[in-house]
Amino acid sequence: MKVSAVPALTKKGEDIEIKFEAYNRSDIPITHLEICYTYCNEISNRRKKDKIILSVDKNSSSYAVLNLKSEHCGNIKISVYRIKCYDILSIGYVSRKCPDWLMVSVMPNLHPIAGDIIRKTADMEMDDESVHYLEYKPGNDPSEIFGVRDYKEGDRPNQIHWKLSRKNQKLIMKEYSQPLRDKALFFMDFKGEEEGEKKLLQLDSYIEAAMSVSEGILKKGHQHRLVWYDWVEKQYVEKDIIDNNSSNEAQTALLSASFYTRKEEEKEVYELEDEAGRNVIYLTNEVSEDKILKLQKSGMHHLYIIYINDLQKLPLKSKTMDFLKKSMIDCYPIDINNIKETIFKLGVIA
Repeated sequence: MKVSAVPALTKKGEDIEIKFEAYNRSDIPITHLEICYTYCNEISNRRKKDKIILSVDKNSSSYAVLNLKSEHCGNIKISVYRIKCYDILSIGYVSRKCPDWLMVSVMPNLHPIAGDIIRKTADMEMDDESVHYLEYKPGNDPSEIFGVRDYKEGDRPNQIHWKLSRKNQKLIMKEYSQPLRDKALFFMDFKGEEEGEKKLLQLDSYIEAAMSVSEGILKKGHQHRLVWYDWVEKQYVEKDIIDNNSSNEAQTALLSASFYTRKEEEKEVYELEDEAGRNVIYLTNEVSEDKILKLQKSGMHHLYIIYINDLQKLPLKSKTMDFLKKSMIDCYPIDINNIKETIFKLGVIA
């Protein structure tokens, strides 16, 4: 018995083909083979049972394909837990356990951000010695070449690529690279109140928002460290986001991370490094003055809050807004019922 999936890594709403393949190495054909399996998104942990029926000729193999589609991100675990081989009349059967399983990762949809939520402070700490450069657009650092292009009116003579220009018999210009400008801390703090399918919807929105913001600030040139507390391991997890590969790794890690809790448990306070100019982005669905005060430390350049929730039911209270304003803390809202539009507006100056 073998279970496989195509693709093993996919996006929300896309089809996943799960292939169940059975092998019959005997000289007797199997007319009724029952394959019992379960599947579930590990975030909700709600298992659904089903079965498929196959017939397998002697000394042969046969397979059936199950089409799945997930509307939520997460790791989908498909497990075959039992196989029943019936006799030719489908009355009696022989049963055995089957530990075969596989995992399909359904990645979050990432939404673009029009603005740059930490530009006003990050521009003050450009690193001319950076060894990491922005992959998405050119800049003005002559120590690293982003690409080449044809001459355009107004180009500077010092950008001419003389070797390629002579070879192509026309002016070819160098495009310089843009250094990644700073290293921000992106801190995730989430309190879950739901269970089952509601929990799945809630965490799906949170992961989608978190990784959209992470991807968005990376595209603006801000490398950062993504931090969350793992309630199973009882420790903080840190992922440095400096390029597409590290971003994909962080997304995959979040799908199986226990970064949420509904209990009023105490956890150790994350020790912020005392680095001058450090920007902290705090993503949460519950703004607490006590937590804000713990995050505000000397040496931290600026704190930004991204508040994600159902803004119709749970908007920020006026008392909290006054506290943030007096503390000179920028706060950006994300509505879980309108994620794409509210994420796009982050950092846009009205």
